[in-house]
Amino acid sequence: MKKETAVLACAALLCGCGMLGEKAADYYLGKARRTAMARNPAQSEIEAAYAGIEKAISYEPGSQRAVEILEDLTRTASKSGFAGAQALEASALKKALAAKPDNWYARESLINFYAERGDTAGLESMASQAEELGSSKDPLTRYCASLAALAARASALPWLENEGYLALTKSPGAFFDKTAAYVAAAERIPGMKSDVEKLAASDPSLRKAAPSELVSAAEVSSADALRDTASASAAIDFNTRAASEPAFRKAAEMLIQGNAALAARDYPQARAFFQGSLNQFPGMVDARRQLAEADFQEGAALAASGGDQKAAAQLLYRAYASIGEVITAAAKTGGVMPFVKPEKFLGEAYSLKAADLAALHAVEGKKLRNTARLESEFKSALDEALKLNPEGRLARELYERYSKEGF
Repeated sequence: MKKETAVLACAALLCGCGMLGEKAADYYLGKARRTAMARNPAQSEIEAAYAGIEKAISYEPGSQRAVEILEDLTRTASKSGFAGAQALEASALKKALAAKPDNWYARESLINFYAERGDTAGLESMASQAEELGSSKDPLTRYCASLAALAARASALPWLENEGYLALTKSPGAFFDKTAAYVAAAERIPGMKSDVEKLAASDPSLRKAAPSELVSAAEVSSADALRDTASASAAIDFNTRAASEPAFRKAAEMLIQGNAALAARDYPQARAFFQGSLNQFPGMVDARRQLAEADFQEGAALAASGGDQKAAAQLLYRAYASIGEVITAAAKTGGVMPFVKPEKFLGEAYSLKAADLAALHAVEGKKLRNTARLESEFKSALDEALKLNPEGRLARELYERYSKEGF
């Protein structure tokens, strides 16, 4: 206790002196490191270690070692079952950046923190802050800021794509907001990557002087973001078309409203929206597929609940006819909406066909005509579904059931 008091007294009196500031930081970091290396530290020790790291950062805001120990401490704390570790890590990193915005070690660590959690708002904040730092006259600062902005925005892109996909079943407003955010990022990343490369080419020493973790983060995230240019192009083209063709946009809006109704199992409302979407834009194969989905779901639900079996069979036969048309159309173009790759769209259409045939067989039993032919269609559809979209849950479940029980 006396030693700690002495350190604090010296730091308070002479914190402006670099050497004493470093010694005070070393003292706190040393204690935190011992906790980070411990096998199963107590919660009180973990909390004290985080507090110590924050104190060390206040004395030496640009410390790389503080960031490294902070990351080690969080790993240890998480293994020990301490639930508050991540929040304390983020808090320390934010304080480090508030004290020294060009602490590139802390900035890269916080970008990585947000990227692991899919925090697109946090990543956008990191990108915007870095772009502000990019106005510096110092070449190294400009280069590191460009790396940080690229890493943040590129890391956000797959999460923005996922948010857009999830918004397909929410509301038109949410979907178009998410699509706009994704498109804005996708359009900027190639230019940002080019700017980074130009800076490095103009002065090769910059790459050597920049933190290797930051260089790697920018390179890896941008390579991942630019690997699937087809998805980005599809979203950009969709956005452009929706902005210029009111009927096309209305069709997309009605499709999303139908998806929301289908998720709520309001089948009549869902069909009304899907048909409205097709009336606005007859080429909206996504709406045609969802009409088949609505018929399948309602028919299967009726059958499972012991409801009107004749009505259930009629719905399933209608879905069977519709999904065949969808497969024919999707084989050429895939779906219209972004965030669903053509092979996934077609694979899910084949999954729906297989599921519908299985349901028909269960409902009709011995009354089902051409059972051998329909079983062959079932197997063929299931094979196509698994080939096109191996991760599809419905196809995998159908395959497992068929392997055990047959058609």
